[in-house]
Amino acid sequence: MGTSHDNGGSTAGSQSELDSEKNAQAVASNIGPPILLPASPPPPPNGGLKAWLQVVGAFFFVFNTWGMANSFGVFQAYYETTLIPDSTPSAISWIGSIQGFLQLFVGVFCGRAFDAGYFYLLGSLGIFSPASAWDLALNVCSFTPSVALVGQYFSTRRSLATGIAACGSTVGGIIYPIAVKRLVDSVGFPWAVRAMALVMLGTLLLGFALLKPRLPPRKSGPIVDLAAFTDMAYSSFVVGLAFGFLAFFIPFFHSESFALNIGVDEDLSFYLLSIMNAASMFGRIVPTSLADKIGNLNIIVPCCYISGAVVLAWTSVDSQGGLSAAAVVYAFFSGSIMALPPAILTTLSPSLNQIGTRIGMALSVGSLGVLIGSPIAGEILTVQSDASRVGEEGASDFTGALALTGSALLLCAVLMTMTIFSRAALKLRKVSRRNQVSRAGLPA
Repeated sequence: MGTSHDNGGSTAGSQSELDSEKNAQAVASNIGPPILLPASPPPPPNGGLKAWLQVVGAFFFVFNTWGMANSFGVFQAYYETTLIPDSTPSAISWIGSIQGFLQLFVGVFCGRAFDAGYFYLLGSLGIFSPASAWDLALNVCSFTPSVALVGQYFSTRRSLATGIAACGSTVGGIIYPIAVKRLVDSVGFPWAVRAMALVMLGTLLLGFALLKPRLPPRKSGPIVDLAAFTDMAYSSFVVGLAFGFLAFFIPFFHSESFALNIGVDEDLSFYLLSIMNAASMFGRIVPTSLADKIGNLNIIVPCCYISGAVVLAWTSVDSQGGLSAAAVVYAFFSGSIMALPPAILTTLSPSLNQIGTRIGMALSVGSLGVLIGSPIAGEILTVQSDASRVGEEGASDFTGALALTGSALLLCAVLMTMTIFSRAALKLRKVSRRNQVSRAGLPA
């Protein structure tokens, strides 16, 4: 009897196990194969040889893009006095402003292409394009991807890293004007431009060899993420950046002409642009080194306020000493406008894989300011020159252009202040929501 009972129990147990196995197989067949989620990328290294080599590589790309843009003042003066003296300052300013506009406007497409994994294609277009398309391809394809790549390697030291890379524009703005001036005097304008192209080719090849994307490509996603503009912090910063870009280049483009207009020695007038770029270099390193400690926005906003005030005070300058002081102070404090936005936009991006898209959209909006800023200032200068002969002492010819610059910088500062308050309000809402959820989960 005992044996029969044991056999019956064993049979029942086996049947139960068989039924459980069949049920498990049925569930598995309905669920399908296990889904493997992609592994999240490792955190940024925030240092090390490879990370800092990305900064060096981006430095060379910025050296050849914004470095040339910052050097346009020497071309502006040469065009006005020698090459095309019959053209107005406004018409000549369109040459430099279109260069900067193209460099930034198509950043939205290059930024998305960078996120999708096409960095090497973009870099190749910027370096190996035909001579007739050299400048356009270089400006279009090189700047945004190289700066966005630096953001992949840094989080805690991102501002300093992007600031060092941004110094490429000031170093280019120091070297290129002096080189162009000396070469034009010795071998003529055409060969001076060819020599600059050779320097650009060599340094771009070096930078291209150093840059290595760290994150896997983000294949899906729109080219333009319009939802980003529903974020008040992002949208206010982007519009403020457009006004900052509108103002930034005006003193650099017209500094030499302004100096000549108030009777400054011709040699000092020429070197004033390089002096401003040298001051701007320190204005990128010092603020970015502080930004990682006290916040990017907490640095750029006061710098914009100070820059605007200095330019408005510049309207009363009528001496060599006053001009030198105003130019150096402006260049130092305005440097953060070019150095900090990539790092700030990275913090305003929801994920590292969207850095390129967010930066590209912001730069595309900012490009409109670059496009119209200097030509508008040049047109104001032309109108005022009808009432005051160019070459006389007195800054009346430049008063309107400087007033435009200072006002745009102050408006930039106000809009970026709104970004600070928007981010603070968002953090408060998140804390409040978290507290509400926590209280709801407590036992009654």
